[in-house]
Amino acid sequence: MYQRMMEGLTLIEKLNLVVFYDMVAPEGERHDSAEKRNKENLVAELQLWESYLGNVAAGSYLAGAFSLADVVVFPNIAYAFRYGLSAERYPKMAKYYSLLKDRPSIKTTWPSQWYQIAQRSETLKDL
Repeated sequence: MYQRMMEGLTLIEKLNLVVFYDMVAPEGERHDSAEKRNKENLVAELQLWESYLGNVAAGSYLAGAFSLADVVVFPNIAYAFRYGLSAERYPKMAKYYSLLKDRPSIKTTWPSQWYQIAQRSETLKDL
């Protein structure tokens, strides 16, 4: 459980480097090579999470029962889908997302603006 929980931090770091690159990197310091490298790193991380979720039993969570690992990782996965991550390319992540998004605790804490706009952008659609 702790390992997956800590690996969730790497996922959010790599997501941020792609989603917010244009906002974080000043215009004169942006490089196509950096953007390409960030996207490749994120794809590798997403594939790693697909493999982790491929080892989880159907209807189960990251560590079997719902745990702190899910509390830490789920917002990152929800965030990825909000920015256009393809459910077709990442079906295990999409299944995990669907499993958790309807939990009462998640519905209660879900940001209200996320109900109004299902997808914020298509930044991740081609990954």
